[in-house]
Amino acid sequence: MDDSALLERQHGKASLAFVYLAFLFPAMAGFLFGYDIGSTSGAVRSLRLLVGFEAKGMWTSAITSASLMGATLGSVLAFWVGEPLGRRRELLVGSSLYLFGSLLCVAAPESGAAYGAVFAGRWLYGLGVAFSMHAAPVYISEMAPSAVRGMLVGGKEGFIVGGILAGFAAAAVGEAALPATSVFRGVWALPVPISLVIFGGMWLMPPSPRWLLLRAASSSARQDLEGSPVLDPGGRSAALAALSRFRRGSSPSAVEAELAAIEATLAEVSVARAGSWAEMLTSRRALLAGLGLISLQQLTGQPSVLYYQDAIFRDAGFGDFASKAGVLVGVAKLAATVCSVAAVDRFGRRPLLQAGIGMMTMALLLLAVGFQFKVPGEAPGEYVLPPGAWPPVVVFALMLYVCGYQVGFGPIAWLIISEVFPIKTRTRALSMAVTVNFGFNLLVTFLLSPLQTALDALSPGKGSSYLFAIYAALCLVSSTFVHACVPETKGKSLEQIEAMLR
Repeated sequence: MDDSALLERQHGKASLAFVYLAFLFPAMAGFLFGYDIGSTSGAVRSLRLLVGFEAKGMWTSAITSASLMGATLGSVLAFWVGEPLGRRRELLVGSSLYLFGSLLCVAAPESGAAYGAVFAGRWLYGLGVAFSMHAAPVYISEMAPSAVRGMLVGGKEGFIVGGILAGFAAAAVGEAALPATSVFRGVWALPVPISLVIFGGMWLMPPSPRWLLLRAASSSARQDLEGSPVLDPGGRSAALAALSRFRRGSSPSAVEAELAAIEATLAEVSVARAGSWAEMLTSRRALLAGLGLISLQQLTGQPSVLYYQDAIFRDAGFGDFASKAGVLVGVAKLAATVCSVAAVDRFGRRPLLQAGIGMMTMALLLLAVGFQFKVPGEAPGEYVLPPGAWPPVVVFALMLYVCGYQVGFGPIAWLIISEVFPIKTRTRALSMAVTVNFGFNLLVTFLLSPLQTALDALSPGKGSSYLFAIYAALCLVSSTFVHACVPETKGKSLEQIEAMLR
């Protein structure tokens, strides 16, 4: 009997159907995150036509990065408010911020004041990204059975990539079908109905049973003889009711046993320290695995390599289509993500991470060698790949890199951080991980230009080659780190993972 048949026998078809439905709404929140990435450049081109780019260049840069600013701040806020809100209400807040941020952009006035309104809307949207991306992986991992947890948490990454493609498509359709100065309104209107669907769906979904138990334990004033909290009966009943909805078709004894395992984990750490800095710092192995992985996800060059995609496609002979190469890259990313999501619960997290990092290392070495062959171009200071064998090779290397990233780091890093942190510190630890992720993304992006300039000063035209070699070396560091520090969590309940890392 295969895993899916065994799972249906244990939990019932109705249980999995409800789990998949509950997964859909946080995954759609991820879709809107990706949509923002894919649609921003096209929307901003339209906005510049409306208010005059020459006088508003600084505002254009601010609007382009406004959602990332909001996301970075929001991930810090989630550190403090995430636990009281809970995963479900965080997603409700995130969808509301998506809604109001989008409406501000769509309703921007037909004047120079449009920039202020759009900036505020983009900033609110970024806050929505932070709350949604903080809560979504935890909500999914805490409600899903262990046998499909990897597929569902990784599936959220697939929705993000799908959102990026949808953003590209929306901008292209808008530029073809709408007046040039109205494209940004049409592009930023699409999240409005989707955010309403997310809000309505999460309103109907139960809270995370683990969060309900944690809140019941944290608010309990009574302790047993061993100092463990005596749960308030009402809180325990609410957790049991929520878990029963996620495990429809399972026997009451199986649901009760799963709830008892969560309670046993909660009883092992003092409630007085639950969620505190002291409690979080005791989880050193989990922090090392989660924060290290999410840092290396960015430090291996993902924001920087994609910066060169237009130049790579142009040198390969794609001409004017090079500017739309993001569509091809997005399709490759989506295909690789689907393969990773389909395989993660069968092969495990560590093998996919190592496979993805291996693909990235090979790609970066090819890029490093290929960019050594760049020659002076027609413009002063310009260096291009000469015609011949190397342009197709570097195109292949770029596609191999993005596929490797989506097989490994892309979905698996987010899956690991949703699994390894203990329940009592999960909200704050995940908030720290999200902040580190956005922070290193900003750092790598901002350091790209000065670092390449410094390397070009050592050897004109070869700076990008040395940069790729540095990223390849960091991939080797990443492979060693995964081998030494990242646990295999396939098939284990969150409570078993917590005990393993204690």
